[in-house]
Amino acid sequence: MSPEFDKRIPVALLVLRFFLGTFLLQWSIEKLILPDAAARIASNFYGVTLPVAGSYALGIAELIVSLALLVGFYRTISYGLSLLIHTVTVVVSWRQLFDPWGLAKVGNHLWISTWPTWGGFAALFLMREWDTWTVDGWRQSRSALQTDQAMRL
Repeated sequence: MSPEFDKRIPVALLVLRFFLGTFLLQWSIEKLILPDAAARIASNFYGVTLPVAGSYALGIAELIVSLALLVGFYRTISYGLSLLIHTVTVVVSWRQLFDPWGLAKVGNHLWISTWPTWGGFAALFLMREWDTWTVDGWRQSRSALQTDQAMRL
């Protein structure tokens, strides 16, 4: 069956978008509530010094992206930025899995969960046009309805 006619696709993408948005939202809220923790993470994993003001700025920016992702607002931009944000995490987490000689570290299997999450972000981005239960989808349907009504006049 063609994806245009399969009504399960928008539902599946809504579920995927909801959980990925919630996943990203938790990290943005943490940056706002626990800026010191965000600074420690930035130092330990990314090797950068993050002042408290920087944590708040990143938290607000990530909060905006997370909320846009949750509701499907400007899908190409919000889904793309979400994918980019998580891609940075995946690249950085690679160091958590392997020592300098390429051998697996024991006890760091939690970081492997970043990979399927990245796959979810990539899949959502690639299928964004079929994710119609969104703010963008609602705006498009209203625009199409208004055009249809204008043609009848």
